[in-house]
Amino acid sequence: MMGNSITLAILASVQEKLRQDLPSVEVDLFPDNPATYRFIHPVGAVLIGYQGSDYEMTDDTFGIAQTRKLTFSLTIFGRGVHHDKGAIALLDKVRAVITGFRPKHCNKIHLLSERYLHQDGGAWQYELKVRTETQSVEVCQPDNRPKVVQVHTRQPTYELNPQLKPKS
Repeated sequence: MMGNSITLAILASVQEKLRQDLPSVEVDLFPDNPATYRFIHPVGAVLIGYQGSDYEMTDDTFGIAQTRKLTFSLTIFGRGVHHDKGAIALLDKVRAVITGFRPKHCNKIHLLSERYLHQDGGAWQYELKVRTETQSVEVCQPDNRPKVVQVHTRQPTYELNPQLKPKS
């Protein structure tokens, strides 16, 4: 379904949570061509869009492991705005469902911002931006360097080990 993409697996996890807790509305990933999307659901819709990630610096000298902060935009569509089934009420429900949810491979989701986007013919749009964190870890290659098999130590006052021969 989603292959090996961790980002797509996280998106699918968020989508499943919203679908499970908000069965009366449409919940989909943001379409590949947003200009062709038409809000036709009789109650409401939520579109999930990946906005990007920020990474914390690493000071590890052996392997790279960084905190990845993923940002998602949840676009809420509602019919009307100032009633129990309108856009603001749906925004409140989405916020309640998603806050503290732990997507696959991630920490709990927390809120960043929300804002009004657009209104057209009674269809209202709001955006809720949320964030979660995961770890981005370097895929390490096998270490094929020569291995140390034996170490001979000596103090300056000790005689040389007769088994050791100088390189010629």
